[in-house]
Amino acid sequence: MAGFFSRLKEGLNKTRDNIVAGIDAVFYGASEIDDDFYEELEEILIMGDIGVNATNDIIERMKDEVKKRHLRHPSECKELLVESIKEQMRVEETAYDFEKKQSVIFIIGVNGVGKTTSVGKLAGILKGQGRKVLIAAADTFRAAAGDQLAEWAHRAGVDMIGGNEGADPASVIYDAVNAAKARKIDVLICDTAGRLHNKKNLMEELKKMNRIIDREFPDAHRENLIVLDGTTGQNALSQAREFGEVADLTGIILTKMDGTAKGGIAVAIQSELNVPVKYIGVGETIEDLQKFHANEFVNALFDIESEKEDMAENATTESDTNVINEETAKAQESVQEQQVEDSAASKENDTSVISKCEETVTAENEDNTENEKNDTDVINEETDDAVSEKPKKKKWLFW
Repeated sequence: MAGFFSRLKEGLNKTRDNIVAGIDAVFYGASEIDDDFYEELEEILIMGDIGVNATNDIIERMKDEVKKRHLRHPSECKELLVESIKEQMRVEETAYDFEKKQSVIFIIGVNGVGKTTSVGKLAGILKGQGRKVLIAAADTFRAAAGDQLAEWAHRAGVDMIGGNEGADPASVIYDAVNAAKARKIDVLICDTAGRLHNKKNLMEELKKMNRIIDREFPDAHRENLIVLDGTTGQNALSQAREFGEVADLTGIILTKMDGTAKGGIAVAIQSELNVPVKYIGVGETIEDLQKFHANEFVNALFDIESEKEDMAENATTESDTNVINEETAKAQESVQEQQVEDSAASKENDTSVISKCEETVTAENEDNTENEKNDTDVINEETDDAVSEKPKKKKWLFW
């Protein structure tokens, strides 16, 4: 999904240059939030094919929120605008029941919008989900339409039921429905001829095919997906309204979003029709058709993900710096503690050495004292002996 987001963001470059660059100029160029500020913003949104009605709703919601939040500077309103656009694109339900139930999907739209390609891509997506898929090639008006769809069916690895060029499309649908029931198919995808919304006979043919499915396959879940070309802007909105009168539209496949400056039409479609955009195409491969998520679309349009990545990168850098500083402080503290321990140990060793020296000196002194004492005793003894050995005076007797 991250890779698709990158492709979506890249695909919306022209729309971003058309809308977001102008919006940023208003946000960071205006000095205050006043009527001129809102008028300039409104003009840019309408020029980006977001539509008059959707733009009015977005601006009114912004005004209410600005008052509630007591905002004073235009630069504070960008996040509020993004929130307002996301809110404007909310629809009641965006269900993909055909992924779980036995279903018939009708793919309708005018010529050249990418119906046949969308049929092949959708078949590939559902086949990848483990669903058993069958394609009905009911576009019998356009030359080589069957060959083109057969190639897509081959790429997707699914079977196809078709008819000869110029055959009745309703008969192809009848055969495909019965084949789907017999083969226990999970999803039958019906490709139809490009019908201009102002051609009454072709629109009546579409009604006829719907009646056949209702009669022959009443228990099947029904989906009517209209394919709209994102490069046609507001004209795509008109097509969807017209087709909605002859078919109960359950979803939209928005194609060619990788090369248009009118990507704002996605906002107008979901806002004004209340019909969910279920798939969006930003390239030619099967992987380039993905489920549509309004929040991701707006984030890609305003390049919000990159801003978050930059913030996250800055936060990571700051965190790494803090960690390095903490580790350095710990290392320094450890060195200081080691130095203190070494100093204490050195002092203890010195004290021990001094004590040992003092003990040695004391012992030597004691030995010397003992020796001196012994020597004194010896001298005294010798003196006594000398005294005792002194010759006695002779006594003379006179008679």
